[in-house]
Formats: sequence, C-alpha cells, structure tokens
Amino acid sequence: MYSIGVDVGGSHITSCVYNHKTRKLEKETLSNKKVDPQDSKTKIIDNWVACISETIRNSAEDINGIGMAMPGPFDYYNGICKIANVDKLQSLYNVNIRLELSERLKIKSTHIRFINDASAFSIAEALIGPASVYNKIVAITLGTGLGASFLINGRPIMKDKSVPESGYLYNQYYHNTLADELFSTRGIINTYANRTGKSATNVKDLSEEAKTNGHTRKVFEDFGTRLGDFIRPYLNDFDAEALVLGGNISKAFDLFGPSLQEQLGRIPQIYVSEFGEEAAIIGSALLLDEDYYSEIKEDLKLM
Repeated sequence: MYSIGVDVGGSHITSCVYNHKTRKLEKETLSNKKVDPQDSKTKIIDNWVACISETIRNSAEDINGIGMAMPGPFDYYNGICKIANVDKLQSLYNVNIRLELSERLKIKSTHIRFINDASAFSIAEALIGPASVYNKIVAITLGTGLGASFLINGRPIMKDKSVPESGYLYNQYYHNTLADELFSTRGIINTYANRTGKSATNVKDLSEEAKTNGHTRKVFEDFGTRLGDFIRPYLNDFDAEALVLGGNISKAFDLFGPSLQEQLGRIPQIYVSEFGEEAAIIGSALLLDEDYYSEIKEDLKLM
C-alpha cells in the first residue's frame, strides 16, 4: 500500500509517497512548496494542492490516501482549521480542509486524515524508529517551540493520570517560566544574550561557536541540565522506557546530551531522531493504515 504523507508548516508544505510495505519514503516523489502564511485562503490551498499533485504525478503507484501533519489549533478529527490570532494561516480559520482537498484532488474525503505535527513525529518514531522496541516512549521536539507526545505501543496518550493534559509540555512551568520560552530556539538565544551580552540568530551558529568557546558551550550544557530536571518528573510518572528527541536543537545533542543524560540516569534510553524532518511526513502517512487509524481515531478529538 502507498499513501502520501504531508508536513504543513506556516511557511511551507512538503509531501511524499510512503511505502507501507518497505516502511520507507519514495524519495523521487518528494515535493516542497513555499507558502506565504498571510496569503488568502485560495492562494494557500492552491499551493497545497500544487505540492500534493506534484507528488501524485511523480508516483507510479496508486495512492490510497493522504495523511497531513498540521500545526494547531486544528480540529484533527473533522479536518477543520482553527488557527486564529497568530501570524500564520489565519485566512484558513474555520475552513474544512478535508472537503477542500477532497474536491480539488478527487480523493475520497474519508481518505484524507489529519494529525498534530508533533504527534506525527512521535508516531513515526514509536512505530518504525529505533525506539519501537519499547512499549512506553516520550517524544519531544525542540525547535521554535516545545512539542511533546506520550505514547504506549505507538498510540498517543491524550488523557491519563500519568500524563499532562493532552500530552502537552509547552504550557507547563519550570521555575515560574513557561517551558516553551526556555526549551526552544528563543530560550537558548535569550540565555546566550543574557550571559554574553551578544545577540545570535539561530542555534546552528551557536553550536558551531560552542566548539571553541567555553562560555557558549556552557549555555548548551545548562540547557541539557534544565531540560532533564524539567522532564524527569513527567518521565517518571509515565514510566517511560525511551525518550526520543527531534527538532533542530536536537542536532546539537553532543553539546547538551551529556548533561541531560546525567539528570535522567540510564532509564529512559535516549535517542535522537534518525528521520529528522521526514518524521512528520512518515507519521502522517501512517494514518492510512486502517487498523492503526481505528485505534487512534477517537484520540484525534483530544488533540
């Protein structure tokens, strides 16, 4: 079986065919388009349709359906965008994306499915990544914000006494500061500015600087210490066996990983995502597996 996985961001869309038998993306079908997040509804959907259509044209196989990893807020069960009062995709507010794409792409509406982008990443890791040998895993994305998902046997746990509400960590507090402000790109940049009096534009440049600058390296080491101290109670409550890290900041794991590991101990086992930016595409494509979708369908109402 072949399905299309789609990763939608505020300023881009990427789509690719996923082969459910080989558990791999068909790279020759990958398509990417830039999107102006302030464009009209018509222009944004035009770009999305153009991207997905290109993937379909480049595939020699029959496509079973489309899975889409979307940023929130979004009604993932019904396929309706709820993004408002932010600087991205506001023209799509209350638009039924499922029906729009079904009509334009001539694909049954029931075969177009949606999931939170952080959850899509975690599903790929839990079902086909190295952490798939464990029953209980926590996956977090460290980038422009802090994404998190708690999973049992590949199923995101949205409501349980052992996990925070909806599995979210970004809205939790660490020493009276919102976690999303600390464990993100801006968190690292702000810490660097406070300690050095210098400005930075991205984590990649800082990670390069940290190789020769002890003060900058200490910023990453302290990031790992604080992150470990923050997530340890959640991991313990969940009895997590593995922790998977994704997002751009995870590429600097060699700088913050040792201090994170020191805080957490030997359990859970820590993995850095091998899929990288492909994880959300793979995770969304897995929604077309009928058995799996029937397991998580009701959970989509809680995302």
